[in-house]
Amino acid sequence: MNFHGTSQPYMRPVVQIGIGQRSLPRRKNSFPTSVAFWRPVGKIMLLLLPLVLAINMYVSYSVGKTTESIVAADNKRYELMDRNIELRAMKARLRGDEEFRRLAAEKLSLYEHTKGQIGTFNKRKGYFIYL
Repeated sequence: MNFHGTSQPYMRPVVQIGIGQRSLPRRKNSFPTSVAFWRPVGKIMLLLLPLVLAINMYVSYSVGKTTESIVAADNKRYELMDRNIELRAMKARLRGDEEFRRLAAEKLSLYEHTKGQIGTFNKRKGYFIYL
């Protein structure tokens, strides 16, 4: 009588199979050639091929549009850089001393004084001292 205690695991005996089982050797580059195999493969290809082509067309269209938008943004950036250079040159020209004098004379009728036009009043002596 065989008695197995519950404290020890029990495994049923199995037939030991070797690592390399003997089988018929396969031929090199052997592909299935039966119509029963290739018919479902052909059906799957007929269904997947248009889907893959549609996805390819969409991706290529998206890449083209993205490239066009990048080129347009780059062109706009260069236009803005040129405009910025022009505005900085205008700002530097307008901030010059000659431009201030010209605008003051033209718009406000203000001119630079000449010698003897500006004077200060001396209260003690009671007359003007011209600079």
